[in-house]
Amino acid sequence: MSGVLLGIAWPLVGLGQHPGWVQELPWIRAKALHVQSWSAGETFSFQQHVRLPTDWSLVADFTKIGSFSRLAVCTGPQVPLAPLVSAQLRLGFLARRWALAQEVRSVLRPNLHLLLRGRGNDGEAVTLGFGFAPEGPLPRVQARDELVIKLEVFSERNGQRLQARCTRTAAGLALEWQWMANVHGQSKLGLIWRMLPGYLGIHGSREFESYRWSVGLLRGVRHGGFCLVLAMEAC
Repeated sequence: MSGVLLGIAWPLVGLGQHPGWVQELPWIRAKALHVQSWSAGETFSFQQHVRLPTDWSLVADFTKIGSFSRLAVCTGPQVPLAPLVSAQLRLGFLARRWALAQEVRSVLRPNLHLLLRGRGNDGEAVTLGFGFAPEGPLPRVQARDELVIKLEVFSERNGQRLQARCTRTAAGLALEWQWMANVHGQSKLGLIWRMLPGYLGIHGSREFESYRWSVGLLRGVRHGGFCLVLAMEAC
């Protein structure tokens, strides 16, 4: 089974911080790997999802923004709450490190992810996620994501796929929309309006056997620079 996915990414909102600074709150269904790089590596994000043999899952998230870096690791179980409703609870740690003019500082904090997901009978799904990690002292210009709230809606029917996401932090709001439709066999074509303020680009993916590989390249419209997106997901 193979598929081709092409999209266009366009700036969403001018409010809020750069989305690469914010912890992701993924609902983990299978093994996945995501890499994003902005401005020739000045900002870099790496995320890995692992679905363990039991009902447990693990997510590791590393972000580097100039001299600031953050590592977050969480693991926990998935618990069924109703026939079509489940929860994922993950606990772990979040470590931050940054360099100042004369010294290097670091902090270690607990990290909590709580996600609730409801599924419909026709391919719909709604996910509500909460992430909490006490900030402590941080450089003024860097990420502010002590409390992250994410709402995601997904629907797939009649060969069309629609996904919308809203992420809220103390710094502001970020949005993302994605629409895809079958154009030939397992090939898909659509539009992606992503939460990368001021970025425009192309994103494509293709399925090979049991994995879906994707790549995207975006150009900063207002501030220049590029964003490279790479991903691998188990089908």
